Amino acid sequence: MQSPVRLVYLLRPTVKAGILLAVGFSVLAFVSTPFLMPEIADHYGISLGTAALIGVFQLGGFVIGSWGAGRWLQPRDPVFVGSLVAASAANLASAALPAFALLVPLRLVNGVALGLLAWYGWVQAFGDERRMGDVAVAGPVVGVVAAPVVSVLLEAGGMRLVFAMLATVSLVPLAFGYRSEVTELPRQRARHRAVPAALVLLVCLGLFTLGGSAVFIYAVVLGTGDPGLSVTAVAVGFSLNAVVAIPGARFKVARSIPSPWMAATAVCAIVVATTDWPWLFLGALVVWGFFFWAAIPGVFEVLASRSRYPEERVGDAQALMAAGRAGGPLLGGLLIDGAGATVLGVVGSGLMLVAAAGVFATRTVAKPLAER
Repeated sequence: MQSPVRLVYLLRPTVKAGILLAVGFSVLAFVSTPFLMPEIADHYGISLGTAALIGVFQLGGFVIGSWGAGRWLQPRDPVFVGSLVAASAANLASAALPAFALLVPLRLVNGVALGLLAWYGWVQAFGDERRMGDVAVAGPVVGVVAAPVVSVLLEAGGMRLVFAMLATVSLVPLAFGYRSEVTELPRQRARHRAVPAALVLLVCLGLFTLGGSAVFIYAVVLGTGDPGLSVTAVAVGFSLNAVVAIPGARFKVARSIPSPWMAATAVCAIVVATTDWPWLFLGALVVWGFFFWAAIPGVFEVLASRSRYPEERVGDAQALMAAGRAGGPLLGGLLIDGAGATVLGVVGSGLMLVAAAGVFATRTVAKPLAER
């Protein structure tokens, strides 16, 4: 995961437009999932926990695609084109609303394609601050408008129209420049084992994203429940969440102590899951974006300072956070179907608070390696 950076980077991007559009398409696909899950549950007559499998498999496919690409593929044009075509085909087939047993593997295919596209985009930028800024900002910009677009399409034509839109949009990057400027990646070096402090921090990042994802993925269900908000109103909350994430990522005050920001995010999670007041629900959903992005860069800094090989641990952190996001929809679905929204909020925020305490304790006990 990379931090959002200044929107001004989009004015004169140094990364080809087709690649930035592909990264934006990935965000659009992921943002659509919370809006699709309750519709899928209703259409197929299944529980939310079962409907969550579309999110679990899509995120799992993303992990497989992004992890496997860096080990077995080279960033060449056929990979980019093939990923977009595969995503289009998977979404077009999903628009037919086939049997749920077929829809789930189709979302897996889409997730693998999204992972390949993310890897392809970051390979073009890695090591160059300006180019990394171009790639990083594409996601938040699309995130600002994605939720309202999905909600409007969902109300106008249902799930079929949303899937058809994704199938069409996935091919748009092919009309722009996308040729790779990286011809060959170096071979992977032998990896080194993480020190105990780094292991604790990595586990904390996984727990933090697991708890957060378990609640956040059901924000549409929760907001249209007891608070009585419309899907459109929740979509506006998603957009504002993406907007405030940008200054949150750049907020450097007390970044060396990220645990308070993690705890504040946990408070947002339990409020989103339990409140009956629409204004409080929207407020918590919006500031969640600021607190989360104020916390994550700080945790990364603590992890880097407590690691002997920080470049390897950052990759591990990405993988564990992705795994947490993949498991979150399943955990949240099981809780909201069985024990209810209040228990979902308690468990989700509890996991996040445990992670915050773990980061604080590790930061206090384990001094930076440079000071030892």
